Amino acid sequence: MNIIFGLILLVSTLLLIFTNPEATLSAMLSGGEKALSLTLKMVVIYAVWLGIFELLERTGLATKLAQCLRPVNRFLFGKLPEKANDYMSLNISANLLGMSGATTPMGIKSIQELEKYPNTNYAITMFFVINATSIQIIPSSVMALRTSMGSASPSDIILPTILATLVSTVIGILLVKIFVRKKV
Repeated sequence: MNIIFGLILLVSTLLLIFTNPEATLSAMLSGGEKALSLTLKMVVIYAVWLGIFELLERTGLATKLAQCLRPVNRFLFGKLPEKANDYMSLNISANLLGMSGATTPMGIKSIQELEKYPNTNYAITMFFVINATSIQIIPSSVMALRTSMGSASPSDIILPTILATLVSTVIGILLVKIFVRKKV
């Protein structure tokens, strides 16, 4: 895949140099500036959310949230180790808020916890599917992107996002329940 993207970049740069050489450098600099600006905005958003989740963990609210989500987690994943349940609950909560990039550390920790125990392949598979489809109530990352690009109404995507992610998550859960066997 990297070779394909590299070839696309090389061919497009060569075409731009030969067709419009004075625009080549300005296009590259402009693109780099926009990419850096967007990256800084997203880093700030993720830093805020990761800070909030760290506070939840330190204050014990993460454990309370995990207890509230325990029946849902038991239905989806089966019986889970307590620490894995805590991390999975935080991960799912962050996905609900549309912070999929910020959920990565919690997802890694939950998988590491699950791998310590035998017969957790079903839970790991289900967790992967739920992470890949992730229901989002507030797609904050996409709203931040739309705001940074000057959208007049960045929140217009909330309802379509909820519907699309709900359908994809339900289908993913059903497929895992049908095709992946739980080992007891």
